[in-house]
Amino acid sequence: MAEQAITQEQLFLPLLHFISDHGGEIDRQEDRLLDALADRLGLTDEERSRTTEGGSRNQWRSTVEFSRAKLLDEYRAIDNDSPQGIWRLTDRGRAMVEHPPSEIQESFREWRQRRLAHLPQDALPPPFRPSGRAVTRLENMSQGLTREVTETLRVKRNAGLAKALREEYKYRCQLCDDSHPDCPPIPMADGRYYVEVHHLHGLAEVAARHEHGQLSDSEYANLTSWHNIVVVCPYHHMLIHHHDPPLEFVRNELAFRTADGGAALKIVRRLESHLEATATDGEGK
Repeated sequence: MAEQAITQEQLFLPLLHFISDHGGEIDRQEDRLLDALADRLGLTDEERSRTTEGGSRNQWRSTVEFSRAKLLDEYRAIDNDSPQGIWRLTDRGRAMVEHPPSEIQESFREWRQRRLAHLPQDALPPPFRPSGRAVTRLENMSQGLTREVTETLRVKRNAGLAKALREEYKYRCQLCDDSHPDCPPIPMADGRYYVEVHHLHGLAEVAARHEHGQLSDSEYANLTSWHNIVVVCPYHHMLIHHHDPPLEFVRNELAFRTADGGAALKIVRRLESHLEATATDGEGK
């Protein structure tokens, strides 16, 4: 039998967060949701297609099913009285999302560290689900934004999310290094500094995929996530947009770089886990 990409216990935390991110309940019969969860974890096509011993069942789907069963039986995190096929969080399950038990948190952390050290070919880096008041608030504000399914992709961006992120960074550019003040901050009348936000992954990059019906829920979630936003001063915002050759964000380096390696802008301010979760990178808006 092929090695499991992730065990039932290691899946507890991401599964709880995934259900929470979908309004507190999911319909298990919608297979696209399990694909979206696999997207979030960065699983490869090969890992998703592995079978259990004997080849009778899909290993990934079995892991999700048994993980859900354990969350129901051992933690009472899933509502046993919800309609068939509906996985709904209980009050305890919602509390576990905000304050996960240490053994669940550690199990996922160990899986993530091991995966980063031995990342399969073609696999995306696994996400880090944050905890704590500030990052939880930003995660929650990233959720629930609507997508209009029309001939043109339209994303309802949350102005409150951008404002909250600027506040968390105390209106300071994430690229400005205070030890090298080449770009002095712009003070405003209210005592704050003037900053803008840059979207790493913009609409133009996924418009064609949307028009062909190929834009997944996870890709859309990336567009509206706080992990797709960087707080920048006007100088660095214009530099990112107009630099020649173009600057692209390299997430595992937390830096903007040119393809030839001739220029680099490193993130020097970062909240815990900010910029780690979004899987797709590129110049934004």
